[in-house]
Amino acid sequence: MLPLPSQPVRPLRHWKTLPAEQAAALIGSGSTVAVSWLGDSLPGALQDAFRHQRTPRDLTVVYGTAQGHGRTHGLNLLAEEGLVRRVIGGQWHPVPGLHALAVANRIEAYSLPVGVINRLFRDIAAGVTGHLSRSGIGTFADPRHGGGRLNPATREDLVRVVHAAGQEALLFRTFPIDVALVGVGFLEGTAEMVMTRDAMTMARAARKSGGLVIAQINRVGTLRKLPIGQVAVADTLVDVLVTTDGHDRAGDVFATAPAPRTIGWPQRA
Repeated sequence: MLPLPSQPVRPLRHWKTLPAEQAAALIGSGSTVAVSWLGDSLPGALQDAFRHQRTPRDLTVVYGTAQGHGRTHGLNLLAEEGLVRRVIGGQWHPVPGLHALAVANRIEAYSLPVGVINRLFRDIAAGVTGHLSRSGIGTFADPRHGGGRLNPATREDLVRVVHAAGQEALLFRTFPIDVALVGVGFLEGTAEMVMTRDAMTMARAARKSGGLVIAQINRVGTLRKLPIGQVAVADTLVDVLVTTDGHDRAGDVFATAPAPRTIGWPQRA
């Protein structure tokens, strides 16, 4: 557990601080939701809203990496048929709940290289219509080998083969991000917001798309110095801050938990 702040911090000024239930209500049906980090509070609130009110519905969930939460935590709380319509993921083994829906052909499911997904967020933030890469040629991401589609329910092509400078390349189509869900911490004594570089890029992609950035505190206490791989960002990058009681499960805490039982990969289309 990180130390609590030893001195007062300046007021939070550029975002709304909301409980998870109210933050979840801001996510509309049909939204494309990009996820860089997710505890239990926010997805739990989405799950409850869907079960009791049948809304939001038909979400598209996009993520590069997913930390190990176990079967009933984090992204797995979104594994409700009807709540999620499509998943575009870089890693599927940490999300057995969504994986099971893909195996059962109940959601559209894509598996794309993690690096490509992270660069897609960068290109969305830059306003580029597609990401051009030679990464994935001849693999499952190549449209001649399925284009990353994992089951028969997944029909739309997100990847095209093109020729650039006399060489074959893959063009991964970009898309608007309606909501970005990111984890944040704060530097002690300043309340300066800290997040990973990938989370910052994802948040900027949502900003470029005219979307919403919802941040959830993923650390207990404040940080004395900037952690490796994280950056300080402007307050204005976040619209809503979801606070927790300190008992919300954090992805990195449970990354060493035993791997879930294998339930079989869906067949790529």
